[in-house]
Amino acid sequence: MRDKDGNSAAVLIAEAAAYAKSKNTTLVGLLDSIFSEFGVYLERGESLTMDGAEGASQIKKLVDSYASNPPSQIDGADVVNVENFATDVIHDVEGDRIPREAMLMITLADNRRVAVRPSGTEPKIKYYMFAAMKHAGDCHFSPSQVADAKKSVTASLERLWNWLSADAKARLG
Repeated sequence: MRDKDGNSAAVLIAEAAAYAKSKNTTLVGLLDSIFSEFGVYLERGESLTMDGAEGASQIKKLVDSYASNPPSQIDGADVVNVENFATDVIHDVEGDRIPREAMLMITLADNRRVAVRPSGTEPKIKYYMFAAMKHAGDCHFSPSQVADAKKSVTASLERLWNWLSADAKARLG
C-alpha cells in the first residue's frame, strides 16, 4: 500500500515511530494523545464464513435479508439510518459518487455504525463495526480517562458483534 506520494505504509509507520520517539513516547502513546484530544475512536472487523454453494446461497440470503428487512434496533440502540450502497445514490465527502456495491451502512442512535457486505473474494459476509467515546466541550481526556474510554468502547464493540452474530444466525434460521 502506498500513499499519494508513493510512500509505502512501512515508511509512514517508521516516520510516525521516529516522530513519537522525538516526543519521548511510543506509537501507542502518540495515539493515546490523539485520543485525549479528539476522543477514542475504535473499529472492529468480523466475518462469518459459509463454504460451498450452500454457503454462497446463505450469504446472499443474509445480505438480501438485511437489505429488505434491516433491524430497527441493534444491541439496545435504535437504528437511525440505513444506507444501501447497492440501491442508494451515495457521495463521499468530496462529492464524488460512490460506485454501487452490495453493502449496507447502519447508523445507531448512540453513534455506533455497522457496515455489512459480502466478501468479493472469500465465502464470507463481513461486518465492520465503528464506535467512539467523545469528551464534552473543549476539555481533554486524562490518561486514565483514555484507558477507561478504550475499555468502554472495546466492550461496546464486543456487545455489538455478539448481537450481530446472533441476529445473523436467527436470520438464517
